[in-house]
Amino acid sequence: MARTTILPSDPNKRKAWSATVAQDSAKEQYFSRLVGEEGSYSAIIKKTDTEKGATDEIVTALVAKLRGAPIIENQKLEGREFKLQHAAHTMRINEFRHGVNIGARIEQSRVGYNLRKQGREKLTDYIKEMYEEIICCAMSGARGVGAEIQHLEADYAGYPNALRAPDAAHLFVGKAGDKVKNTLVAGDVLALSTINKLRTKSKKMLGGQPDKAVKMAPISMGGKKVFCLATCPEGIQDIRDDAGAQGWFEAQKALTTAIGKESEIFKGGAGMFNGVLVDEMETCVKFADYGAGANVPAARSLFLGSNAGFIAHGTKGMADGMTVALDEDTADRKHDAILFFEMIFGADKTAFNSMDYGLISVDHAFTAAV
Repeated sequence: MARTTILPSDPNKRKAWSATVAQDSAKEQYFSRLVGEEGSYSAIIKKTDTEKGATDEIVTALVAKLRGAPIIENQKLEGREFKLQHAAHTMRINEFRHGVNIGARIEQSRVGYNLRKQGREKLTDYIKEMYEEIICCAMSGARGVGAEIQHLEADYAGYPNALRAPDAAHLFVGKAGDKVKNTLVAGDVLALSTINKLRTKSKKMLGGQPDKAVKMAPISMGGKKVFCLATCPEGIQDIRDDAGAQGWFEAQKALTTAIGKESEIFKGGAGMFNGVLVDEMETCVKFADYGAGANVPAARSLFLGSNAGFIAHGTKGMADGMTVALDEDTADRKHDAILFFEMIFGADKTAFNSMDYGLISVDHAFTAAV
């Protein structure tokens, strides 16, 4: 009887592998659950223009709010109409590749486990972490220092979109936002009061031109409109350690009593305070040169509103339209087996007239992990 066989080179096998790796790598990414389609109130918008292969560059037109006194009785309107104020944001995509050599057949036969399977699993982890780090650095506008960013060089300046430092209107430094880089002290850690001040700051961005910060809109998550403070594990710890009658756990207890299992504490978020979802991201940009002596460690958290950033993928020419293309090859006259991937994408934070849009960067000290 004839037997159906699936060879390692079968294109359907590679397609299934590509789909599995793409899904698995996205599943564990922090930023993936903040991504939404164009027109949505998501923190990060996925642009699809480049997926058709027509271009490697996206230009998005952003429109400022109308602002000014109304025309009243006996006043002439002609010639005094509002003029729409536009700003263009440009983002590019480009190619990212890497692979793993799983050795020759003899190496694979010497061990009691599947090197090919291990290679795929580790490549999946690498794609997830690399993707996450590029988005985090793009949103933070810096690469920072330290081991949190594992796969990007110390002098990484952004690719294919250059990293852009936050502008003064969208930078909040210290516990109360009243510090600058060289005045930050070790006690300037995140607290519940920081969340209150950030929410107020976002509400006071009234828009207008030419030099006003555009008003931030909240994110739509689970049917609720919220802002999101994405911070490192140390930042979460400092907020939770902000004790007292109005402390973190008291706030969570009150929220849980009020809305039960609808509380964000049961949905993956760390908690909710004053309309702000406080969320933990493991990938975080850190600095080592804050304070008067340039020796205070600092972290950059992200206070996110809707449309704070963009991501885009290029899929034309890639097998079956996958965002991640994976394949197998050999080297040294088929002696070594190689697993490799290719991904075409780009990430950037949104800008309106050279100012950040929908995002406040929060630079703060933190209590180091023991």
